[in-house]
Amino acid sequence: MLRLRHNASGLVAAALWALTLVIVRATGQGFIGDYLGYGWQLVPYEVLRDDPFGSVWYLHIQPPLYNLVVGSIGAWSPFSDSFSFQLMQLVAGGLMAYFIAQTLVLLRLRPTVATVLTAVAVLNPDVVRNALEPTYEIPVGALLACSTWVIARHHPGRAGRSLVGLSAVLTGIVLTRSLYHPLWLIVLLVLAAWHWRAQVTKQRVVLAALIPLLLIGGWMVKNQVLFGRATLSSWFGMNLQRAVIPVLPEADRFRLYDNGEISDIAMIGPFGNYDLYRDAVPPCTPEHSHPALSTEVRQYDVVVPNLNFECFLPVYDQAGADAWTVIRQHPGAWWDGRVWSMRTWFASNRLADTSPSWPYRQMGNAYQVIRLDLPSELSTNGWGQPIYGRLTVPTRFSLTTLQLTLIVGAVGLSAVYRILRRRPNEAASGNDDLVNAFVGLTALFTFVVGVIGELGEQARFRTMTDPLVYALGFALVLRWLGRRFRWSWVETPAEPR
Repeated sequence: MLRLRHNASGLVAAALWALTLVIVRATGQGFIGDYLGYGWQLVPYEVLRDDPFGSVWYLHIQPPLYNLVVGSIGAWSPFSDSFSFQLMQLVAGGLMAYFIAQTLVLLRLRPTVATVLTAVAVLNPDVVRNALEPTYEIPVGALLACSTWVIARHHPGRAGRSLVGLSAVLTGIVLTRSLYHPLWLIVLLVLAAWHWRAQVTKQRVVLAALIPLLLIGGWMVKNQVLFGRATLSSWFGMNLQRAVIPVLPEADRFRLYDNGEISDIAMIGPFGNYDLYRDAVPPCTPEHSHPALSTEVRQYDVVVPNLNFECFLPVYDQAGADAWTVIRQHPGAWWDGRVWSMRTWFASNRLADTSPSWPYRQMGNAYQVIRLDLPSELSTNGWGQPIYGRLTVPTRFSLTTLQLTLIVGAVGLSAVYRILRRRPNEAASGNDDLVNAFVGLTALFTFVVGVIGELGEQARFRTMTDPLVYALGFALVLRWLGRRFRWSWVETPAEPR
């Protein structure tokens, strides 16, 4: 009976996600499929759909997995693109809900409590928003939740399998989302191996290490051979320019340009059509004939660049050099951008406010209370090269998100300290510390990297970790209150297996 209740928690949470998404769509909220036409992270969709494997082989701007999934769905799904990608997001979100709920039960929360906390975490309108277009935030959120579940369900008899499974899922995340650098994987995998060191064999440790080494390392070697750049994302330099130079005062930017310290690319701005940069770099003809690399603009209603166009590579390199020059010479402008990005991190998405779906609007109203949203504004006035235009927009900042991020981060860091100090025979006494360490370190890493290397996309980045931060953060608070006031309805007396 305990096992039935335990398994039911995840299934109910997944069903609530699916039901909510169906209701939101059925009551008028459209699915925004245009991303397939303009998504910067994708090879032109018409090329990707016609040749998924060849297109991904010649991909250099992003890790390969998401482009491979999108191309495969486009090429072989028996359904329309709209239905296929809606189904993808529904399934990915359902898996995310399932893994989070099961993790909370494995951490000894009662199944009903785990289901409620999971529903609160995944039905946040900011998270649901990402299920309304074919982007990779929901699939990455599902993989992060799966990683946590793999850790939580570990027991001494399957230490090797747990470590190998964790390595495989973390590798999948790194090969999907360039934000998750291989260093993140290495830290978490080493921490897990240290925690389970008394139970795992050397052979399993080697196998767990080989998975990312061969797959991630192999992809980077492929990029070195084809493009001369051993990287997971070739546009890092341009992305850094986008995060730094727009905030630099115009007079300082012109002064650096007149002194020959930054190039024409810094004056043009980031991620434009290649025609804008053509005269700023040496003449270029793509070395490879595959359309993933030779197509300059994609087939869409407006002119949209194919950022995987091979001739963009020297543009990205120069953009990065310009960005580093600005960071070194004007650290104050760099810091102003980071403060703006930190504020954006805790801003709530406002799609639900004007949605034609009445249930979605009501969810937005309810979550303004749950998130403790405070009205404020974000402004780009004063920027030297405002990439969003000179504007001031009303927004709301979530105190709950801020508080839960601090709680999960602090608990995670303290868990890391305890794990590192334990003796081998004490290391596997429970999985709570490793779960807390994983979620805390991942939330902090996503925050730091998302703030340092981006300007304006922070709220979207945050929704990959928000479900785990909300679920585990509320669980930590509730468990503390339950133990303090002896609430028997919060935790089970023993960990279910």
